[in-house]
Amino acid sequence: MKYILAILVILSVVIVGVTIGANNDQMITFNYIIAKSELRLSTLVAILFGTGLILGWLVTGIFYLKVKVQNMALNRRVKRQTQQIAELSVPKAE
Repeated sequence: MKYILAILVILSVVIVGVTIGANNDQMITFNYIIAKSELRLSTLVAILFGTGLILGWLVTGIFYLKVKVQNMALNRRVKRQTQQIAELSVPKAE
């Protein structure tokens, strides 16, 4: 199911990109901190959209990995405590 969702997201991004690119061929000057460039508006929009998409995935991935590591640590802790409870609840033969 998640593969179908990923394919749909990628397909919609491509369709939006093609639509934007087909309608915006105006040349603009883009000034950034260290230089400036002459770009087509569609190219600039595609670059900025792609950069935002990649940064969003990176931030999401970092938080996802953080939660996964926390989850693994908590699972180990629960397993260890379950073993300790099992050891304490077993009556010892004297």
